[in-house]
Amino acid sequence: MSVNKGNARAIADFLTFSNHQVQTVTTTSHTIVTLVCGAAVVWIIWFILAGETPAEIRLPTDKPITATPTHSNAAIGTTGCLAAACHGGNASETLTGKLDTRTWQSAGTTEVAHDPHTRSYSLLTDHPDRPVRVTAKVMMARLGICTPATEDARCLACHTNPALAHSSVTKEDRLVALRSEGVGCEGCHGNAGGWLREHTTWSPARAGNSGRSGMVALSDIGERAVACMGCHVGAPADESRNYPVRDMNHDMIAAGHPRLNFDFAEYHRRLPKHWQEKSQKVHATSATGAKFDQRLWLVGRIAQAEVACKLLADRAERASQKDARTPWPELADYNCAACHHNIPQPWRSEPSRLGTRPAGSLAWQTIWPVTDPTTSLLEFDEVKKLMNVLQGNRPPGFKGVIEPARQAAARLSDFRWEISQQPDDEVARLGRQVFPARVTADEDSDHYGQLLLGLAAMRRSGVLTPVQDAEFKAAFESINTKNWSEVRKALDVLLAALKPQP
Repeated sequence: MSVNKGNARAIADFLTFSNHQVQTVTTTSHTIVTLVCGAAVVWIIWFILAGETPAEIRLPTDKPITATPTHSNAAIGTTGCLAAACHGGNASETLTGKLDTRTWQSAGTTEVAHDPHTRSYSLLTDHPDRPVRVTAKVMMARLGICTPATEDARCLACHTNPALAHSSVTKEDRLVALRSEGVGCEGCHGNAGGWLREHTTWSPARAGNSGRSGMVALSDIGERAVACMGCHVGAPADESRNYPVRDMNHDMIAAGHPRLNFDFAEYHRRLPKHWQEKSQKVHATSATGAKFDQRLWLVGRIAQAEVACKLLADRAERASQKDARTPWPELADYNCAACHHNIPQPWRSEPSRLGTRPAGSLAWQTIWPVTDPTTSLLEFDEVKKLMNVLQGNRPPGFKGVIEPARQAAARLSDFRWEISQQPDDEVARLGRQVFPARVTADEDSDHYGQLLLGLAAMRRSGVLTPVQDAEFKAAFESINTKNWSEVRKALDVLLAALKPQP
């Protein structure tokens, strides 16, 4: 049985320390210390080789533990992970898609070379060769902000490590250099200052270790989805990690920022992998299976609704405190097509479209299938109550939104955890139930798009019977050209191809 380089280094450091101490004591003490150190070394070597985990850090059977980071949780930077003995190995195999038990050795190299997150900070600068329609400088001018985007916490919060974005972070050269790395290792895993040293001695079953040290438990699919959505949807400030508010709102969209239109399973599929999926659950038999993409999709949809509710509650809370950068009502919380649509479209006033909403009211954002009132599997009273508050005769006051949004977020968080613990076959069964038999003519473009991405995840998981690629291609192309009749036709064919429920 072999010992990895990190463990071997830890043993060597311990032996060096022991020998130094032995030389400083008397002959009698020499004998005692030698025996004690020898026993300790034997125990450490046995512990590492055996791969055992001490009782106090056994793998958790409840929700992942998120520790409050200590004073030592300083940002280290991506270069702190790129030592050859750590995550800076040769990435030639990983970059070609070969993922195995050695992938971790080149994780940092792969991320730096190929991950689009590393370029996020550069979008805040005005490089002449960048093919963007609206530069950051133009957007800031439209918002009436004199501060450069590279110094504005609202921009830095998602375009670099959020812990380096807060206004309390100084402008010293080292921190500015760390910001320029974009969203690197610590942008997702958390600042390494609190766990970098001990991380080198963790056993492969490290879920308990990471949670208690402040490292984000990305091995859990639900926690991974929530971590991604901190930027791709938004999140309240987190004082324990020194994260500022992450909130890309309607004002910023009007200034030229692309709207956030996120689907966890689809983004996950497109992301160049620098890791091998490994289960951290005691009861799990494998980390991935034939239906892994469907698990990503269903857990991701629940997580997105949960995060959206948390952000909504935080927006209302900030508005109640008269925060200058928090307008109310926040139009980004509502369905874009509620205002941005061709006139006339009579079907928008049909009772089947309005449901319980009064005529003229704004529809909440589409997070299908959670916000679809016809999806019985995901009928949450807390979500219904929140939607009734938001979709009244007039936009509600912020004080009436805070508590319903928090309650909805808590319920969705519990359900996300419940779903993430289910076996693949059960997740597939639940996922199949949320799809309608066919689409209707009174849905918006977001609904069609999210339904199509869900079907794509189902197909990757083998839950669809064989269908022609032409149907998926036609659906995507028709959405891009806003040919809604063709979209519905293609979606109906794909829905009919779903395997019958066992």
